[in-house]
Amino acid sequence: MAWINKYLSEKDIEQISQTVHVVEEQTDGEIVPVIVRSSSTVGHIPMTLTLLLLLILVIAELPFADLLWVTPWVYVWPFLVVAVYYISFALAKLPFIQKVFVPEKDEMSQVHQRAQLEFYLNKINRTQQGTGILIFVSVMERKAVILADEGINSKLPPETWNEVLGKFSEQLHKGDWAAGFTAAIEACGKHLHQHFPHTDGGHNQLKNNLVIR
Repeated sequence: MAWINKYLSEKDIEQISQTVHVVEEQTDGEIVPVIVRSSSTVGHIPMTLTLLLLLILVIAELPFADLLWVTPWVYVWPFLVVAVYYISFALAKLPFIQKVFVPEKDEMSQVHQRAQLEFYLNKINRTQQGTGILIFVSVMERKAVILADEGINSKLPPETWNEVLGKFSEQLHKGDWAAGFTAAIEACGKHLHQHFPHTDGGHNQLKNNLVIR
C-alpha cells in the first residue's frame, strides 16, 4: 500500500502501534486505529466530469460553430467525446477532484458508514466487557470518527469523544497524521484507564497494529 507513505512513514506506523501497546498495558480496554484511503462512492465522477467538460467545450466553440460543425471537422466530434471521457476517467482518480464532486453531507454519511463497517470487521464489538474503541480516519475526506462499544458507552456519554475528535481533526487538517493518531490513542487510553483499569485477568484481545486499507 504505497499510498500510505504519503501520509505516514514506516516509523510513524510503528510509533502508532507502539502507542496502542503502551496504552493498553494500563487498561482492560482495546483500541484499534484504522486508516483508509477513501470512504466515499466515486463511481459517478467520470461521467459527471465528462458531461461538464463537454458542456464547457460546446460553449467555448459557439463563436466558431460555423467553422467547426461542417465537413470535415464535424467528424472529429465523436473522437473528441471519447477523448474527453478518458481524460475525465484519469482525472477522477485524483483525490482533490473526488473531494470536489462528493458533497460534504455525503462525505460525512459515507465516512460514518465505513467506520461502522470497520468496527465490526475488526471485531471491536467482540471484546469480553464491550470495551473496544475504534479510532478511524478516511484520508480523502480528511475526516475522523471515534466509535466506542456498549461497555464504554454505559459509563461515558458520547460527548466524551468530541474533544478528542476535535483535536484529532485539527491535526489531520495540518497534515500531522502520526501525532494526531498518537494523541487520540493516549486520550482514549486515559478514559479507559479511569473506568476499566488493567486487571490480572485482562489480556490483549485485539491486535495493536494500525490497520491500513
